[in-house]
Amino acid sequence: MTKFDFLDRADAGRQMFEKFGSEILNSDLIVVVQPAASEIAFAFASETTIPMRDLAISRTAAGVVIPRITQVSDLRITVVDDGVETGTTAMAIGAMLKTEGAASATLMVPICPRSVLPQLLQVYDAVDCVVSPLMPQSIYSHYEVN
Repeated sequence: MTKFDFLDRADAGRQMFEKFGSEILNSDLIVVVQPAASEIAFAFASETTIPMRDLAISRTAAGVVIPRITQVSDLRITVVDDGVETGTTAMAIGAMLKTEGAASATLMVPICPRSVLPQLLQVYDAVDCVVSPLMPQSIYSHYEVN
């Protein structure tokens, strides 16, 4: 039988808030990557009054499309997603936030492979994750209920 790290995304959100609640509460803005991270953010939304903004990404044959978020200059931003596999999406979001002038950006995810961390730290000030396998693997393998 396979051992899962999380029952579902809501469970991942609860575990993230338990482990990183103080970091979340020090943010000026929480960016919730859609559609995957809504359940994660909802799990701790009642614990904070920090504004949350959805970031609806899409994927095309050419790659991931990240909409620009404006009015983030000098803000401390936490980006919440359901996990990192290769880091492509997270890298694009972090680069966009830097371009828009964010004071700091923290990536907060339930799952992030250790092999991807060095690249992510080029565009994020910190990366917080609950589970950190050595190499990339499907995010779905960490959730019992997808």
